[in-house]
Amino acid sequence: MDNLKKKNIIILIIVTIIALTIGCTAKSIHDRNITKEKAAEVAIQHMKKRENIDFVVTEVEIYQLELAGSIRVSGYDKNNKQKKHYVVINKIQNYKVSYWG
Repeated sequence: MDNLKKKNIIILIIVTIIALTIGCTAKSIHDRNITKEKAAEVAIQHMKKRENIDFVVTEVEIYQLELAGSIRVSGYDKNNKQKKHYVVINKIQNYKVSYWG
């Protein structure tokens, strides 16, 4: 009986660890997607306001190590697909546009 109790406790601990790991991973993915959506929206608004172009987002990169807090949003002008643009946004400074080109 005592051996069965130990096995049940070990199984419960393993299941708890797995559930916590899955939950943390899902939250991390969700937070990353929200960050990408917010950065894309800021880039679209910035390009419309500053360059007067309809910016179509093709890629959003979140930098981790050397440029921590920076997000690069790449895309093109809706009216001219050959004209590529990018916007670098600083997430730490409340999604402030650092530079564009």
